[in-house]
Amino acid sequence: METDERRGKVAVVKYDGTSNALRKAIELCGGFEELKPDHKILLKPNILWGGTKKLPPFGVVTTSTVVSHLLQRLRDQGCKNITIGEGTIPNKEMGSSTFKGYEWSGIGKVAKRYGAKLVDFNSEPFEEVELEKIKVKVSRWALESDFLINLPVLKAHRQTKVSLGMKNLKGCLAIESKKQFHKHDIARLIALLNTKIKTSLTIIDGIYAMERGPDFLGTSHRINLLIAGRDVFSCDIVGAEAMGIRPEEVDYLKEFSSIVGRSLSLDAIEVKGETLKEIVRPLEWRLSIVDIFHQAGIQGIFVQDTDASCCSGCAAILSAFCGVFCKDNPGVALDGLEICLGGKARAKKESKKVFLLGNCAIGVNKDLKDGIKIKGCPPPILDTVMSIILKSLPKKRVAKILMSRMVKNIGMKMGIYDEAFPAFGVHRPPEFDRSHF
Repeated sequence: METDERRGKVAVVKYDGTSNALRKAIELCGGFEELKPDHKILLKPNILWGGTKKLPPFGVVTTSTVVSHLLQRLRDQGCKNITIGEGTIPNKEMGSSTFKGYEWSGIGKVAKRYGAKLVDFNSEPFEEVELEKIKVKVSRWALESDFLINLPVLKAHRQTKVSLGMKNLKGCLAIESKKQFHKHDIARLIALLNTKIKTSLTIIDGIYAMERGPDFLGTSHRINLLIAGRDVFSCDIVGAEAMGIRPEEVDYLKEFSSIVGRSLSLDAIEVKGETLKEIVRPLEWRLSIVDIFHQAGIQGIFVQDTDASCCSGCAAILSAFCGVFCKDNPGVALDGLEICLGGKARAKKESKKVFLLGNCAIGVNKDLKDGIKIKGCPPPILDTVMSIILKSLPKKRVAKILMSRMVKNIGMKMGIYDEAFPAFGVHRPPEFDRSHF
């Protein structure tokens, strides 16, 4: 058990639009003290999605700006063996893949400029690791690097309260192992994973922060903040505090604290640069999916808040469905419709029509005779949309929607149309600057 409370320094720096902010953050926390020019360096950004170009990246993915500044700093240190690795949510139907994510986020272009290698953690090679009798597959790139730089986004998360450095390492798992985390105690497994993968430096990208994240249903804010440190646990404590979320309320931080015998208190952390009192920006982590529909004037629909049993695949399908349905059906009145997803969502007795989204929801509601099953892990978005609109809307409205969607899909395949969804918020310049990606 680790009992040493000397957790080093965590730098909190305001981003001024230049590379000087990152340089200052690294220097304040001694981030490069153990770095050697011949190290095999791995950068692990957070690229949740590789979606369509018009989906807003703000607060959803690590900015290519921070990656670019970091790659330049590494080059200045004489480092040449640099790899960038991630395992984005894959979805052929919606065109999402890790390499699409690199392109969409702008990180692919930056990597090419600096000669960094890009790898997909969803592909081999893997190494099997045991986390308290649960066997998972971890990318060897993460386990065999000499110097791993963790680059999460400053996010609140509607399932785990925060998604910072420690949770970002979940992206190093094989797809089936990621799903396993949601079938067991995800907080415990995140904590255990961080005892197996060594992070040498964590830089939390808070140029944009995400409220009610981690995806497009959340609300992004311009924060202009960088948090850096050599200890990922300390960085996550400071990151949580910066969002107004108490570390002792974050389950995976509590689990890690218990496992390694360390305190969750800020007292043992030396915060350099800005003081937390000066920069704290309270962000809400809870998200009511029903509120998204209400914003579009849609009534009579209920979706339970997604808990930790719902994996990223099904959460992405729900996010896409919300966007499509809200865009196509503003102001529509439904009658007692409920959507269940995840391994714990039991349908309400008063619901008149229940859609079971994905195999986990089908399994937990197997005694529900009239439940409409949308199978898959995750289910296809087309099956989800078609099933719900066909069985909840009038025939004339369905026909109109199908005709419109057919034309849009043809346009997307031809490359002359790209979908943008109003449910995902408005991001106007200059506060939201697309050149950061």
